[in-house]
Amino acid sequence: MKACLLFVVAVMVVAWPTGDSFARQEALLNVTAGQMPTDTASDGATRLTLEENAELGGKALKVVYVPGDSFGDRVSKITDWKQFIALEFDAFNPAQENVTVTLTVKHRRTTSYDTRVDVPVVLRPGRNSVKIGMDEMLNVNGTAPDLSNVSRWYIACDEGSAPTLYFGDIRLVGDDAPALPAPGVGAGAARAYRVTGKIGDMPVDLIVTPLGGGSAGNPGTGIGRVTSDPARLARIRAAEMPPITGPVPFDTPEADAILSALEVFPPDNPWNQVVSDWPLHPNSAAIIDSIGADKPMRYNPDMGFVLVPPDQQRVEVKIVDYPGESDKGPFPVPDEIPIEGWPVNYQRHYDGPSLTLEDVQRDKLGRGGDRHGIVVDPINRMLYEFFVLRRTDDGWQAAQASIFDLKTNDLRPDGWTSADAAGLPIFPAVVRYDELKRGVVEHAMRVTVRNTRRAYVSPATHFASPHENEDYPRMGERLRLKQDFDVSGFSPEVRAILEGLKRYGMFVADNGIEWAISVAPDPRIPNLHEELRQIQGSAFEVVLPPR
Repeated sequence: MKACLLFVVAVMVVAWPTGDSFARQEALLNVTAGQMPTDTASDGATRLTLEENAELGGKALKVVYVPGDSFGDRVSKITDWKQFIALEFDAFNPAQENVTVTLTVKHRRTTSYDTRVDVPVVLRPGRNSVKIGMDEMLNVNGTAPDLSNVSRWYIACDEGSAPTLYFGDIRLVGDDAPALPAPGVGAGAARAYRVTGKIGDMPVDLIVTPLGGGSAGNPGTGIGRVTSDPARLARIRAAEMPPITGPVPFDTPEADAILSALEVFPPDNPWNQVVSDWPLHPNSAAIIDSIGADKPMRYNPDMGFVLVPPDQQRVEVKIVDYPGESDKGPFPVPDEIPIEGWPVNYQRHYDGPSLTLEDVQRDKLGRGGDRHGIVVDPINRMLYEFFVLRRTDDGWQAAQASIFDLKTNDLRPDGWTSADAAGLPIFPAVVRYDELKRGVVEHAMRVTVRNTRRAYVSPATHFASPHENEDYPRMGERLRLKQDFDVSGFSPEVRAILEGLKRYGMFVADNGIEWAISVAPDPRIPNLHEELRQIQGSAFEVVLPPR
């Protein structure tokens, strides 16, 4: 008997009016609550303090600039600015002359100076109330930015000036739902609606905007939407997280139960976005050819991990190569942490005496390599990843360490690497046994290619190439399996991967052998090599997020 999943939906739908007043406000920088910026471009040369300011009516951020410097957030606390109407802040200029500052916004499609937003703002002597409309934010080259995925923002002074300025809260403002065009213009007469009630046992309070391309009675096709799968989210949230009292290896039934209940990043995170109807990249064919249209797909049984309890003892890890682009410890690294490839890769390719995990941790074979190490704290939803991790007589050391908060959409700081060359997390991309057993991989995967470009695209934050060839993929480039590719002749495990590649795609994450995705080195996963090699690069295409 086939099992059926029934969603019982009880909702109330009401028209949501729009007006001139901004009912909704969200703080980018909550100065009133004592929040400080996370970044100054000159690493602290510009002085930032919180002070009472009578002109602004309360607490203010005092900024004593050095010439040409800036303050802001390396990782924007709010990534989707497109849902708002304007950015607002109050500022006090104590000088007797005008001061010009520039709001800079970097976003998903920012790859150079020309593809970032720069909006100059003139602050007159005294108090200023600034409002910058989202429609005023254009890239330096005049193209439209991707304000639905902002990665970083900052406010800079001119190279030749060093002003002292005071700033109040910096906020995004807008109606509770965006106004749609008037009848006969663009998307037609459709309006936004508020939906309240329950989906199953989950209470919901949603703003729903009909898709463009039609009228209220014919809302259009909605081709090219940024969406996630509500059924996936409902399944995860309905699962019960088992108690975790000690480290749990990834290749165990205990780990399967924990992972089935673990929500990895918010629903709208790039790793969870459905890309099956996204538009093609205009240079898709050339990029696929540069990777190898006639080369086979492959996989690496490489990225293992360990699950730890929330009270896992923290230890120091000595960072030896990238301390300036690493997060600070101590880290919850248990003795049981696997090194990349353990155990399957070692079982398949090492013919000598039996190895122990500690032998591999200490690299007794002298194999070297990337030696990734991954720790997941499912209760706190935190992720810790290491590059070239090694156990020594003096403790753990690594070339690089990254921390990811799985409860947020936060990215690595712009320009920073991670344990992956693209600055991306690894764990969310790994194909796991519990997913294959369930029959579908419900997230984007990671893929390596031999030649990448000296550029990256969000959610990547780092490149690792000297090449400027625009036919090479950028780090973070998103590829998917073509929708008409026939998966019917493959095993259930491979079908689960291929359906996931059609639905969620994969990110270019590192330089390496072409078309190789990462699969957990779990002895319970059968050898997928021969089946995957039947698929050539020509079966894939490059996509872009819809505007």
